[in-house]
Amino acid sequence: AGGVAGAAIEEGATRTQGVEVTVRLDNGQFLAVVQADEGEAFRAGERVRVLRDAGTTRVSR
Repeated sequence: AGGVAGAAIEEGATRTQGVEVTVRLDNGQFLAVVQADEGEAFRAGERVRVLRDAGTTRVSR
């Protein structure tokens, strides 16, 4: 029971708000990325960068 309680406490402490960003790449394909919401307000049609490193993908300006 202690392990379950510890896991629940840790999950609550590390949980952050997320945002799903759908990007249309230059080749016409779509990519959906879920990442932490860091206050960047992406707008439809805005050009963004897709950053990939060691299995992690992020969208930024």
